Amino acid sequence: MKLPSKQIGTGPLFRGYQWAGSALIPLVALTLLAAKRGRVRYGERFGEWGTLPETPWWFHGASIGEVQGIIPILQRVRKHYAQDQILLTATSPTGLERGAPYANLTRLIPIDSAPLVRRALAKVRAKQLIISETELWPVFLSQVLLSGLPVSVVNGRVSDYTLRWYRAARSIFEPIIASFSTICVPDAEQRNRYIELGAVPDRVHVTGHTKYDTIPALQGTESRDKTRERFFTAITPQSRILVLGSIRAGEEYWWFEACQRMWQAKMDLRVIIAPRHAERFEYFIQGAQKLGVVCEQWSKRSDREQVEAKVLILDLMGKLEDAYSIADLAFVGATLVDIGGHNPCEPAMYGVPVCVGPYTSVIREVVNEMRAQHGIIELSSKRDVCDLVERLCSEASSSLQGVGLAGQQVWERHRGSADRVLTLIGKAED
Repeated sequence: MKLPSKQIGTGPLFRGYQWAGSALIPLVALTLLAAKRGRVRYGERFGEWGTLPETPWWFHGASIGEVQGIIPILQRVRKHYAQDQILLTATSPTGLERGAPYANLTRLIPIDSAPLVRRALAKVRAKQLIISETELWPVFLSQVLLSGLPVSVVNGRVSDYTLRWYRAARSIFEPIIASFSTICVPDAEQRNRYIELGAVPDRVHVTGHTKYDTIPALQGTESRDKTRERFFTAITPQSRILVLGSIRAGEEYWWFEACQRMWQAKMDLRVIIAPRHAERFEYFIQGAQKLGVVCEQWSKRSDREQVEAKVLILDLMGKLEDAYSIADLAFVGATLVDIGGHNPCEPAMYGVPVCVGPYTSVIREVVNEMRAQHGIIELSSKRDVCDLVERLCSEASSSLQGVGLAGQQVWERHRGSADRVLTLIGKAED
């Protein structure tokens, strides 16, 4: 689908963005060098992608969350198009690490500057680019579209915050969005937002969110019991496990006071803290060590060690699902701070009762579904948190099981979304 250059990347606002991006390259380069994570795959950020074989499928996600959302699609592509190679790109190394087992090649996308993007694109031999959620880098996408490569969006989401920016910069984003060949969105509200921003209506399809179309890695009670013992070998049937998943800085203070009260009351409460970002591991380690209970880091434990810790820090990516599977209660992070939330179906698919704070703009639709089914607990104050933790540790904890089962039914309704998406984007490959 060759697109005329006059349709994309024009106008004074776009040219100003392009000029600013190029002017800032030296500063960005120095900033990346100064950070440990920034030095990872450093050359790739400047378009040095090396030699790439033919990769009919090119998927892109911003970071670990967006990549996690397209893993169900990647799994199906590998099953139904086994002969095809897959290129996965991301803006963060952690995103690539999460998706690497499902792709043949991985690269970081370049800084959003035309010469750097063109340098990388010169190496790409793909039939289409599929973007996860909302990763709309203007120069990157304009260059991809002008190369004639079809671009699709899956799990398309325009948040309240993003919508305001896209409206303000409409002259930049409308030509790009209008050029997308397929846009798959979770619900009707997102469909309307894309159309408002310039998408061609008959190219926007409501398919559900593939992030929620997942198969539990741990099947059956026996495997989960073994996982429970692997996390806490000195555990009893009376123990209660609280998982603070994808937690952000500041959210821990909502929970620590409530947990300390239970420990002072001699309750056998175990807490697993799973930070959202690796660079925050040390922050949470230091905070947990001030609680006055035994705190352990996953990375420093021995498999043979009898773990008596009350708090376990998951300072290693890729363990969150295991933690959720053994939880008696799961808090989904980025909801007690104004970020918008992470995936509540990750714990819900195991029938685990889920709780969230008031900031759920990113996951609004699935939270609304869970609320309607009484399958989620919403917290608005520290009093709510204290009451919930006390309920978890008391005989009344059995009442939480109904919340978990109701949430699990919502997850079930999203099953099949990855197949619906692949039916649509697979047409470009065929």
